[in-house]
Formats: sequence, C-alpha cells, structure tokens
Amino acid sequence: MIPTRPARRLARALITVALTAMAALALAACGSSGSGSGTASSSTSSAAKHYTIAYVPGATGVSFYDSLVDGMRTQAKSMGMSVIYQGSPNFDPSDQTPIVEAVCNRHPNVLVVSPTDPTAMAPAINTCLNAGIPVITTDTELADTSKLTSQITTDNLQGGKIAAAYLGQQMHGSGQIAVLSLSPTATTQVQRVQGLESALKASYPKITVVTTQYTAQAVTSSQTVVRSILAAHPGIKAIFGAAEPNAEGAAAALAADGKTGKVLVVGFDAGPTEVSLLKQGKVSALIAQQAAKEGSLAAQYAYDKITGKTSAITAAVQLPDVLLTSADVNQPSIQKYFYAP
Repeated sequence: MIPTRPARRLARALITVALTAMAALALAACGSSGSGSGTASSSTSSAAKHYTIAYVPGATGVSFYDSLVDGMRTQAKSMGMSVIYQGSPNFDPSDQTPIVEAVCNRHPNVLVVSPTDPTAMAPAINTCLNAGIPVITTDTELADTSKLTSQITTDNLQGGKIAAAYLGQQMHGSGQIAVLSLSPTATTQVQRVQGLESALKASYPKITVVTTQYTAQAVTSSQTVVRSILAAHPGIKAIFGAAEPNAEGAAAALAADGKTGKVLVVGFDAGPTEVSLLKQGKVSALIAQQAAKEGSLAAQYAYDKITGKTSAITAAVQLPDVLLTSADVNQPSIQKYFYAP
C-alpha cells in the first residue's frame, strides 16, 4: 500500500522527532569529555552514565595491539565503559591521520592512540584535544606531551639494552649485526635501536651494526630486506628486529635460505607467531612488552579523567620489558607475557 501525502508528512515528522530524541540520548550517554566535577552529587550521576573510549592503534592485525586492546576492554568493562577500536593495517601517519580525525568527530569521552609519528600525528590528535576530548597515548609517544592526560609505554631503551646483552653473550663479544625497524621516527623504534647501539658500544665494542633498514608493516617486506642484507653482508652473525614483523620476516628469510640457526634472530614483542618461532629455534630470543597492562592502565586512567579522579593518574608510565628465550619459553611465569592470538 502506498501512503498518502498527509500520511508521508506525518511519518517524516515522527521520524524527525525520534532522531532528535535519539541524538539527545546519545549525547547524554557520552557524558562529559572533560575531567568531571568529582563531587558527591555527581558521583551517583557518573555511575549511571556510560562512557566510551576510542582506541586507534599503530596498526591493526598486530598481536601487540590486539593484546593491548584486550587489556583495555577487560578493564573498561569492569567499570561500565565500552571501547571503540579502529585503525589502519599500515603503520603510517598518512593512514592513521584520517582515522584519528574521524574518531574525534564521533566525540568519544577519551581518545587513546598509539601515534605512528611523534610530530606528524600531532595535528590530528589536536583535533580531539581542541574539542575538549582527553587524550592518552600508549606504546608510541608524541613529541609534545604537554596536553596529554597520560603517556603509557614500555621502557624501550631498556628493551634495546636487554637485546644487546643477550647478543653480546651469544656472539662472544664480536661480530656484525643487522637491524630492522618499522620507522626512523616512531619513538618506540628509535629508542629500541638507540638502547641496543649504546649498550653494544659500552659493553661490546667489537660488535658492530653494519646496516639499519626500515621495512613496511608486512612480514614479506622484512623477509625481502633480510635476503638483500644477507647478500650484501654474508658475514653477519645476528639480526635485531625492533618490531614484531621484523623478527618474523627475518626468520622466514633465513629458513628460505637454509640459514636457520646460523644467524641469531632477536626480536621485540611476543606474538603467537614469534613465540612459535622461538619454540622452534628459528628465533633466538624475544623482548616482550606488557601489552595488556598498557591497555588496562589506559582504561583506568581514562575513567579517572572522566570522573575527576586526576590525582590517581600518572603522567608518564614506563613498564619494564622481559627477555624470553627458548630455555624458559615453557615456564608458566614467562607464558603470561605472551600476546593474545
């Protein structure tokens, strides 16, 4: 049956009223994007509201970020909050920028973001800050942190130093190393390489880094780069991968060339593929971060910011890294550092 014109006008009017009411309810549900009053009268109101955290990772499809958001969701759920998770598969500011801008336009109560570049991502993140939306960074950092609620990361310099100590012992203090990284500017990548190189220089001066190569996010990119490194530097004894796909690609390249076990591979992170490679002896050691704890802290600080409990927030957090080797990979005390599948 085709409705008459008066009926259609009435229907449109009812729809308009309904949408207006829904928008009002949505805005009320979002609550304040600021810190909140924290008064006794508002605490009851806060408990009744539902808050939303938006998380934009460095890249999707990466087990580190999957573990981080798992920790965030678990903590958020325990406090009655929800998490929006949106990102790009590419670890690149040109891909991350429009996603951050779009998320900010949705006006979440708090933005949590892992910036792919400390400077290039500032304008997009400022979109949220200028709209009064608190921002917390996890994993990677911004150059200007003055307006952030908190920055939560691992101790990347320490992680690089742990890798250097392991390699120094395994290489008996001499030889050549190649380094792979995802970015020449992302703070995590820069600090891990700096930690490695400074520790080698101080404790193992006969070990030299012969090349540092930057790869795309895809494992195949690291695999291709490693094969070219092996051709140019056939005498290298070890490869250090500053990110998850770097170690995976290095292991794949060595396996394809029949060099598994002849060149050490030490990588950052503890994703399921990396852990499997560690158990198989295709990766020598891993530097694990506490990914879920980063996410959990971000959710807690987001809630504290929304509800006015700012004194409970630590402005800068660095969590310690953990060395995983084939000798201890099956110990329960170590397995808690494995990332989510």
